[in-house]
Amino acid sequence: MEQQPKSNWKKVLSKGAFVVSCIVIAVALIGGAGYLTLRLMRSCRSNGPTQTQATPTPEPTPVPGHSYYTQKLDEAPPLELLDIDAGHLEEYSEDLRLPENWLDMTKADTEGFHIIRSVVLGSSYLVQDGQYYRLGEGADGKGLLDYYVTDLDFDDEPDLLYTFHYGANEDNYSKVGWFRFDTHTSVISEFAQRDGYLALIEEDGNFILCRADRAVDEDAATFGLTVTERLGEIAEISGRLMLILDPVPTPEAP
Repeated sequence: MEQQPKSNWKKVLSKGAFVVSCIVIAVALIGGAGYLTLRLMRSCRSNGPTQTQATPTPEPTPVPGHSYYTQKLDEAPPLELLDIDAGHLEEYSEDLRLPENWLDMTKADTEGFHIIRSVVLGSSYLVQDGQYYRLGEGADGKGLLDYYVTDLDFDDEPDLLYTFHYGANEDNYSKVGWFRFDTHTSVISEFAQRDGYLALIEEDGNFILCRADRAVDEDAATFGLTVTERLGEIAEISGRLMLILDPVPTPEAP
């Protein structure tokens, strides 16, 4: 009867040792996990936060514009056939009668007409069959900048799509004009660019309007435009010139 408690005591000791072993193992596991977590946090702090950089939007590549040689006229045009303001005609009459103050702005592949420009006033004219038709509007400025012959309104009649510059001092503008050969009249765009020049680029029968830099040497009779930025497409809608702007690229989110 006295050996029964002794056997129970051994069982209690055996169970106690097992429980203690489990507690030690659990503490070791928890401590190891905590140590690894602490090391990871320290590593992240030392390396700093990871930042995702947005992909930069590429800048448009400048497209070469139209560079061509002009030439000075052999004789000045008859002033009585030109639409020149009376005040300008009186002030610049002597200069306008000198042929070296007039440039032929006609491109090499043009047939049936030519375009001249006054160095003094910047006024430009389309000359056809002895008649002089004013291109553009306003006084002074650089006059005609660029042009293409096309059928803008799809009526099977040729048209002249052109850009021009006018104004003096700080009030300088560039616009787009549309000259109709069948009626000899011009339609001028309602939109304008201030303090800059405009060029045209033909793409698959469509005309793209662009900002441009202008280079000119009056002595050497050279003239050229270099495109710097596309603006949009020129279209004729109900007898008006419209500019369909290119979509503005949306920068990618970081």
